[in-house]
Amino acid sequence: MQELILIGSGGCMREILWQIVELNKEQPSWDVLGYVDRQPSTSHGSPDIQVGGACCPYLGDDSYLLSGQAAANVAITVGEPGLRKKIAENLKKNQNIHFPNLILGNAKICSDVGMGQGCIVSMDCRVSTNVVLGDFVFLNIGAVVCHDGRIGSYTTLSPGARTAGQVAVGQLCELGMGANVIQGIQIGNNAIAGAGSVVVKDVEGGCTVAGVPARRIK
Repeated sequence: MQELILIGSGGCMREILWQIVELNKEQPSWDVLGYVDRQPSTSHGSPDIQVGGACCPYLGDDSYLLSGQAAANVAITVGEPGLRKKIAENLKKNQNIHFPNLILGNAKICSDVGMGQGCIVSMDCRVSTNVVLGDFVFLNIGAVVCHDGRIGSYTTLSPGARTAGQVAVGQLCELGMGANVIQGIQIGNNAIAGAGSVVVKDVEGGCTVAGVPARRIK
């Protein structure tokens, strides 16, 4: 198994840790050494995080990694796109840090998918043919990207979000839980589609849309 360090201590991190535990039961893949955050988790009275029978100890703040001289595999387990980008840019200062792509559980990815670094594809996800994922894309549980899709760097698809064929989503976007984007739509950078929305028209960068059909709300 390859060693791995997780960034973050919130619910997103704990859920991904659980998925790694489940993956290792079927195919031993990742030996999680611990987690890094500005402060240790105190939700259970101990800095160590227990998930699915696995113990994930607190290793320290960012300086633990930035000062490291040995090669280290790191996964940024943070759902918010802007924060994920900020963390990644900071950690890239140390060239010994590597950001592998995590394919978890029973996720299915076509062999011709192009993928940057640091992506997380959660269990029950489906990524179809001729799709391109940028760097540090996060596909949460059950997300679907259909044929010829483009998902920009640092974008998050929440649980159950789905994009139809030939959809292009920009960088630093968020598609909320259960959001659906119809065929051929383009979504600009830094846009948000609210939970349960159905996007039937192109979305300008920086916009937030919601509803069925989705309309701009701010």
